[in-house]
Amino acid sequence: MNILCELRLCCYPTNRMCNSGTERIKQFVDGLNKFFEFNKNNEFDVLITDNTISDDNKLPQEILNIIPDKCKIITCLNNNYGCINKGAGDIEQWIYNNALIKKYKWFIHFEPRQLLQTNNFINSFLENPRNLFNKSNTVEAFNTGLFCIEIKTLLDYIKEVSPKSLVDKTEGIEYSLYNYFIRNNINYDTRYKMELIWYALDHNKQLIIYNM
Repeated sequence: MNILCELRLCCYPTNRMCNSGTERIKQFVDGLNKFFEFNKNNEFDVLITDNTISDDNKLPQEILNIIPDKCKIITCLNNNYGCINKGAGDIEQWIYNNALIKKYKWFIHFEPRQLLQTNNFINSFLENPRNLFNKSNTVEAFNTGLFCIEIKTLLDYIKEVSPKSLVDKTEGIEYSLYNYFIRNNINYDTRYKMELIWYALDHNKQLIIYNM
């Protein structure tokens, strides 16, 4: 099997602009349930990873209850830059999980606090593995809550772009990863929509729901 799907959790964020508590855990439970419903027959390995938890068994029980036995879980306290810049936290965790990631050819990244409405994005990739993104309609950037990428490209990217560099430049990974593809003339495909619900907070920490 050449595909690893990373389900990226962050159950206990310290970033003040993130929601927390039971609302956040429920969003993860709903998102994971829908992901597993859509992908129960799809053939790829699944990694569930969280950089805010020291031990696997300290994941919220509501989440542990719904994780299939075949999934691999990696947790750690590795949120040094992610607490400042979300994308920097993604890079931190890819570096931490590098030994596993490099065993595969293709990588699906999905943040299950989002709720899939269909599985069309992932199915499109599985039918034809390729670098696949949803591109922003307003700026030159990728939407990075769900994307598919060749492992070699991902590993080359995190060799060149450090978590600290995103923090120092106050740069989002959405822009950084897109610019890396453009700068290195790397081919990618896009889908107009990811077909999911994305939960965000405004500056008053009020929930905003987007259909992406």
